[in-house]
Amino acid sequence: MKTPSASRAERTGQKILDAAMSSLLAKGLKRTSIEAIAALAGVSHMTVYRRWPHKEDLFSDLLSREADELFARVDRELAGTGDPRERLIEGFAAIFWSFYDHPLLAREYAADPATTLRVLTVSSAPVFDRAVDYLAARVAGLMTGDAPIGDDEARRVAEVMVRITHSLLLTTLETRPFANRDEVGAWGREHVGWILFSAD
Repeated sequence: MKTPSASRAERTGQKILDAAMSSLLAKGLKRTSIEAIAALAGVSHMTVYRRWPHKEDLFSDLLSREADELFARVDRELAGTGDPRERLIEGFAAIFWSFYDHPLLAREYAADPATTLRVLTVSSAPVFDRAVDYLAARVAGLMTGDAPIGDDEARRVAEVMVRITHSLLLTTLETRPFANRDEVGAWGREHVGWILFSAD
């Protein structure tokens, strides 16, 4: 059970992240100050600095929160899809497209690609680990051939899939080859679907 102080700290953290999202969408990372974020959140700038010493840390945590919300949304959206192969490919497409088309990521890449790529690589571990955990939990137990996928294999498959998704994102932010999520799904069926059920 959470203590009242932990709950209050969590609420304050969410207020700061909400303020950061608003500020970053309006002004971008370079033109947004920690002081402006603190003022918008109604807290002191030291409250923000204690948790996020650098704006890039805040940007990274915003992407982590967006990932958590995205995973929950994808689960709700695909709950009625019975075919596990189709569910996984559509999940891949939904997750990739949400980052690829995210207004904050698109804005920051256009304004400052070097910083954005640094956040997506050097600071990407929290989002990457969440994504592997999320996918491994959905792959484990699925049938491939005559046997279910075990936990260790599910984790290996999940890591490969997340690395492919991450790499695809990094290599397409500049060229923007996909016009919509359906095109991402078609790419996934052609290029990565076999990884999930290679023993069929």
